[in-house]
Amino acid sequence: MKLKKIKNIAIHLFLMFVLGIGILYTFFYLFLPYTTNKGKLVQVPDLTGLSLDALDDQLGGYRLRYVITDNTGYSSKLPPFTVLQQFPAKGTAVKENRKIYLTLNAEHPLPVHMPNLIDGSIRQAQLLLTNKGLKLGNIKYVPDITKYAVLEQWHNGHPIPAGKLINQGATIDIVVGAGLGKQVIEVPSVLHMSLEEAELLLLEHGIHTKIVHHIQHREAAMGTVLRQNPLPGTMVRLGTAITLWVVGLKPTP
Repeated sequence: MKLKKIKNIAIHLFLMFVLGIGILYTFFYLFLPYTTNKGKLVQVPDLTGLSLDALDDQLGGYRLRYVITDNTGYSSKLPPFTVLQQFPAKGTAVKENRKIYLTLNAEHPLPVHMPNLIDGSIRQAQLLLTNKGLKLGNIKYVPDITKYAVLEQWHNGHPIPAGKLINQGATIDIVVGAGLGKQVIEVPSVLHMSLEEAELLLLEHGIHTKIVHHIQHREAAMGTVLRQNPLPGTMVRLGTAITLWVVGLKPTP
């Protein structure tokens, strides 16, 4: 009788062990991944220029949702009420059912106050202009003791004071101090950076982006810089233009 009782207890313990393993497996490998979409990542598509009618079809295939923000912006290159900006950016890996926040293009350019760029860095000028919906245009370097600081801000060939109303989408040119020494600099490396980070770093060093080639790459993330010319470490004159090769959806012909 004792042997039979011990055998029954052993069977019950074994069944409880198997049941416990089954419960743990179901929770961690079936229920939890289903509720959190673990491992189900999708790349955010480029929504720039899409109309509201096209958004549902475009994002539905990726199982993503969208929210229209209260932010306003304007670009003459896009039709009114189409997507002007998006967050997260295209190529970002996100979970399914993630909300994509969108800014629509206004029907007409909106007036904004011109920011004060004087005495700031080139990077700061770029950020201030972008936040206002303005564009950074030509950068002129002049000999000055304040190296890489903005000395003047211009619009359409005339100085523009801070606070003046100007339409979004306008281009602002700046004059920047180049120091009093030789205007020769070393090209920094922007490899493996995002295009936005690379352009800001280059501007800080007195270099602007001339051409961006879009290339395909299976492993690198969208928008990553893989090549540059001139190469890192090359000595160039201040204001030199650089060419970048960036991972994109379509290669440049």
